[in-house]
Amino acid sequence: MSEHVVYGTHVKDVADQERLEHAFKLTKEKSTVFYVLPSQMWLQEARRKRPGLLITTFDDIASFILKQTNISYISLSEEERTLFFLQFVRGEVTFRGEEVVSGKARAYADTYGQLKRLGLNVTDIPQSLMPISDLFQKYEDRVVLDRTMFDPENIILHAIQQLKKVPNQIEISSIVIDGYYDFSPLQMLFIEALKLAGISVTVFVPNHPHFHIVEQTVKELLSIGFIDKRVSREETTVNVEQRKLIPASTNEEQWRGVMEDIRLSDLAYDQMGILVVDERNGMNDVTKYADMYDVPLNKAKKRKLSTTSSHAFLQTALRNTTVPTSKWEQLPLVEQVLRLYQVSGLEFAKQKQTFLQTGEWFKKEHQDLFETITQLQWKKSERFIDYIRQLRNVIDRLPFFTYWEEQFNLMEDVGKLKEVAGEYKALKKLAEHLYQYEMLLHDKGLESLMMTHDLFVEWIHKLGESLQLFEERAAKRGISIYTWRDVSLFCGEKLFVVGMNEGSFPAPHHLSGYVHERDILGSAVRFSPPTGEHFRLKQQAYFEQLRYVAKSITFTYVKGIDANHPLLPSTLLEDMEESKNWTWENRMGSESAFTSEDQIEKIAYHVGKGCLVEGIPDKVKEITKRLAHLEKGNEPISLYQGQSVKPVVSVTALESYARCPFRYGMERVLQVPEPQAIQEQVSPLDIGDLMHSIIEEIYKELKAVGQSFAALREVISHIPERIDELFEEKWEQIEKQSPEISRFDLQITKQQWQKRLRRWWQAERKHFFDNADLEQMQIMAIEKPIRFELPLSNDKTLVLTGKADRIDRLNNAIVVYDYKSGQASVKMEDVQSGLKLQLPLYAFAIREEIERLEEKVVQADGATYISLKEPSKRAGNGMWRTEHVGKSSRYKVSSFCRNREDELGTEQFLIDHQLKERITEIWEGMQTNFPVEPLECSSFCSYRTICRVTDEKREQAKR
Repeated sequence: MSEHVVYGTHVKDVADQERLEHAFKLTKEKSTVFYVLPSQMWLQEARRKRPGLLITTFDDIASFILKQTNISYISLSEEERTLFFLQFVRGEVTFRGEEVVSGKARAYADTYGQLKRLGLNVTDIPQSLMPISDLFQKYEDRVVLDRTMFDPENIILHAIQQLKKVPNQIEISSIVIDGYYDFSPLQMLFIEALKLAGISVTVFVPNHPHFHIVEQTVKELLSIGFIDKRVSREETTVNVEQRKLIPASTNEEQWRGVMEDIRLSDLAYDQMGILVVDERNGMNDVTKYADMYDVPLNKAKKRKLSTTSSHAFLQTALRNTTVPTSKWEQLPLVEQVLRLYQVSGLEFAKQKQTFLQTGEWFKKEHQDLFETITQLQWKKSERFIDYIRQLRNVIDRLPFFTYWEEQFNLMEDVGKLKEVAGEYKALKKLAEHLYQYEMLLHDKGLESLMMTHDLFVEWIHKLGESLQLFEERAAKRGISIYTWRDVSLFCGEKLFVVGMNEGSFPAPHHLSGYVHERDILGSAVRFSPPTGEHFRLKQQAYFEQLRYVAKSITFTYVKGIDANHPLLPSTLLEDMEESKNWTWENRMGSESAFTSEDQIEKIAYHVGKGCLVEGIPDKVKEITKRLAHLEKGNEPISLYQGQSVKPVVSVTALESYARCPFRYGMERVLQVPEPQAIQEQVSPLDIGDLMHSIIEEIYKELKAVGQSFAALREVISHIPERIDELFEEKWEQIEKQSPEISRFDLQITKQQWQKRLRRWWQAERKHFFDNADLEQMQIMAIEKPIRFELPLSNDKTLVLTGKADRIDRLNNAIVVYDYKSGQASVKMEDVQSGLKLQLPLYAFAIREEIERLEEKVVQADGATYISLKEPSKRAGNGMWRTEHVGKSSRYKVSSFCRNREDELGTEQFLIDHQLKERITEIWEGMQTNFPVEPLECSSFCSYRTICRVTDEKREQAKR
């Protein structure tokens, strides 16, 4: 006669040796006995204690039942289930009026899985989800029934059906369930089916005060016929003697603090453990910082296949299409080929550069592989088994296996050898898995199963996420890592509970997919639905168990660096006081160093504070020296020493040096080219040349030079049409120079500059041709070359060169105009600093030239930029004599103009603004010194990656 009993146990006695031995004894007396545990760590521990006993999970029992009842099926993972849903919904342009996307298909699949975990059939789903019931029925008909492909939930559901249909065929005598706090509705249905099939089921649950979730679980077990044989509960001895709460300023300081406490502890490593609250991100952190501090972990080190270069290479190969691609689009494949052949450093960079410039390869084997992959063709739709075979064929033909096997005998670098071995194992493992899956499809008669190309690519991606490579064994006497489900395994003295922030624990619970709590409260779910309250009680029990598992518990959380708005600890820790703080400053002030890098960092900190430190390492001395160099910003070079430099320079070169001497040195002296990058927008230089050429051609066709605006007024009516014609002609060259920019983006840019050019002409008419005050003024010159001598403050003479876009003249008055395709404004402090020299120097040079040639007095009324972005603006774009500013201005200069310069174009102007001294300083610096002292520091500068500008100097540039 079968028994169905609930017993109470201590949380530390889960998988107790005596119970395991008793279960093992039953296997000899009766037929199959299963021992069920809630987590992988518990399974490993129990198997270590009692080899030979069937220690397993509910899923494994369900699989056993299906096998015994001759149900043949293919097991689907949750990710593979999602792929089928994606396949179904992509068969239609829309589904229920909504655009189909991968994310929505995943939500549908998750919704289906959640409903199945609730034990619901498609006909029993909540009313709010009825609109997608047809999709669920399609999945069950085509995948579950027709193809007998079962996801995890359907494996258990079909096992329940078999328990009801043919209980006599199932040879299970007893099942022991240990360590669970609660069961999902699906698990409860499974337990009920096991009971009704006459199989003995014994359940051991924690028997402690404040474990309210367990009381709910026992009530449900009693409702299906179990007997409660728990002894009267007494207050169990509490192990915990000391509890601490430590805030950290950042997540890094939190983990560093944990590792430093472990290193400083007198306890052995196996007497300490870490409970990771955030399993998703924390497991990577604990491995990272344990390696950093040389702390051994009692946890095997594994790596996802998706993190290998081999998997990324195959993903690229799968995505290859026959559609022509640019060299930039092919560059990721080039990089992957080089990585797999262990090419690195300068050779890696040179090959990329050569490929972008010429498409050539240095080594034939690299080129052959690249061409092989780029010539691959994949059908949009194909049998699943054919996709697998084609990919296996690609892997088999890869030359890496032979190359890597040769490297195993030749390579001496242990790090590179380990990397090569990892890639080798990754390809082997993937190829082996593909072969096994192909055989599975063949054995199950599913050779005709169809798949689309994009779904197959997604399947391979998920395969890389699920498959793992073993890298390092666990340290038997190292720090143990736990989750809430298995922390009662801890047998040491001190436990660190890391990441106890408010919101992280207790964590808010969300159902999967589109299922909401309101959907299940009034539904047909028979057993405790997974509501927020249910999970709150479960997490409360998880927290309470800590009292029984360790003598000393240290809770940590991230407080943040904003003292006025700190992050808060878990609400379960509200009654605890903080014992200390883990911050960067406190860590730097510590007397202990745990690695050579840690020691150097702490010494550098004290040196930086100005402390007297003995025995400073050479590395710190070098860093200190470099920091001092950065602070000064000096970058002298000896390029021109011993050479006579002609005293000739363009005005724009003076401005470039003043703007940023370092960038000037890189561009014009050392002639270092900008880093190659994919062209995302039309070059501003190309736009500027286009605009200037159109403006120049318009005025040359008009033969405008020497004619008054009044005389030209009668012949300019056709100019708008002519501008459009010229723009269309010249824009063709822009498109030829921009092959990497999409047609759409080119069209938007074209329309934008067409409009700006039209607005420019409207402004020209307003300010010049239709201006009654300037009827007799005429354009004196277009694109006039400038070359003049300027005596410097050191008694030397410098020849300055340039080109003025346009000069207008009225009697003995001139105005200098300079067209700009971008924003254009000028302040007098910019003139004095050397940033804006063109306007005042051109005005000075042209006025002097006219006076010398014509022997008459000439004055400069103004000098201004004309921005094609704001062509009507005149106030902040230039400098004007006071008499030409305001309402009476014949040049339409607003009274807001602040640059009122009555000495513009004269020697006195140069004296007033100390321009000779500044130009002297710039010229002398241009020969030998290129300091990192930018007056303008652009965040888009092409040389940012090698520039040694400091934040302080950037701030100075903004002032």
